[in-house]
Amino acid sequence: MDDPIPARISFLPRRWTALFCALVGTLIMWSCRVPDPPVLKNKSMGVVYDTAMEDEIRSGKAHALVMTSLASYVDTLAESVAVTDWSDDSSSWNIYVATNRGWFESPGEPEAANQVLDEPQYGLCNVTLPRHRKGEEFQVKNTKSRVSTVSASANDGASAAVDSEPLTEADFLAGVNDLVERSRQHDLLVFIHGFNVSFESAVARTAQLALDIPFNGAAVAYCWPTQGGVMKYSSDEPINKASVAPFTQFLTTLREGVPEDTRIHIVVHSMGNRIVMESLSDLPAPEGEKPFTNVVLCAPDVGRSDFEKWAPGVAAHSERVTLYANMSDSALIASKGLHSEARAGDAWKPVIVDGIETVDCSRVDLTMMGHSYFGGNTDVLGDLFMLLKEDRPASKRPHLDKKKQGKQAYWQFSRTAPTIMYTWHYEE
Repeated sequence: MDDPIPARISFLPRRWTALFCALVGTLIMWSCRVPDPPVLKNKSMGVVYDTAMEDEIRSGKAHALVMTSLASYVDTLAESVAVTDWSDDSSSWNIYVATNRGWFESPGEPEAANQVLDEPQYGLCNVTLPRHRKGEEFQVKNTKSRVSTVSASANDGASAAVDSEPLTEADFLAGVNDLVERSRQHDLLVFIHGFNVSFESAVARTAQLALDIPFNGAAVAYCWPTQGGVMKYSSDEPINKASVAPFTQFLTTLREGVPEDTRIHIVVHSMGNRIVMESLSDLPAPEGEKPFTNVVLCAPDVGRSDFEKWAPGVAAHSERVTLYANMSDSALIASKGLHSEARAGDAWKPVIVDGIETVDCSRVDLTMMGHSYFGGNTDVLGDLFMLLKEDRPASKRPHLDKKKQGKQAYWQFSRTAPTIMYTWHYEE
């Protein structure tokens, strides 16, 4: 009988050597791909809007210059219906949640947090965010329980607090519908996270997107049970696949449970794109109007062959589909090495398919990893505002230039996007 100890010893070096080589290769490829210049130089005109001017604008009593420049923002920059508290130091948001994690299954039991469920569960989270610069990252202190009491003032390390409670499906829909009906544009944002994101972080990111875009309608986070940790990437892939069915159930429930005029916007990041794209691809083709206003595919960790296979189904269900890609995304460079296939979010050679507008974000001011720019960069946030709130196609967003790849066209940042600055007022 063979001694099992040498076999175990021989296995570990191969595993760690492969990981080390992948990381070194990623770093080398990333350094070679950083565009020159990486930071956009040309400035676009920004927007400064204060909701205190709303009554004058609506009544037509505002100055003609104000009417010309700001009247269009009365609805798009109205105060958010999801805000529950607003102060100089922080803001609190009601974020509705659907999840196939075991988060609500066994309250207070840490091992339940990453349990994989076959059907979605629902809840409501109140998220308190620190006042921060748009695009600035902050930390979420995970407690592995339903309630986190972390302070969210701007002076305590910029952390966020998440307080969660379970809801029935009926109560979930009633709460979402209340916010949708009170919002000016009947808007609903659905955010789906990527790999290595905790429950609290996913919910806090949804609130941060609503604050930073800004998005003033209802907001829902879909949390799939990523196990957390870079070394669990291979474990997350089958879990990601198993999450397609419960996500499809949630999406069907949501679409059938909200008013017909609801503008549903889906924003998804990284590995989460596999869940969304496969789900939409599997749904039967809609009869009549498309059910979703926007689907935004951010840095998709999706193989190009799967992306091209699923893309027609995504386009069939959404009025507009946008792909954000970046040539120096180190996470996707590493994923390419692991899968031996380029990823759709890698703009080294942009993926261009019918029905999807590809936007190359390589020239925006990226972080070291270059993977979370959809929420960590003011130019991309400005572009998201124009896309989601103003319904502008890429051709109507002046900071984007049309580029050619053979006979196909895509879009690229050529200057900074307009900065959206706003002031909201809430009565006690």
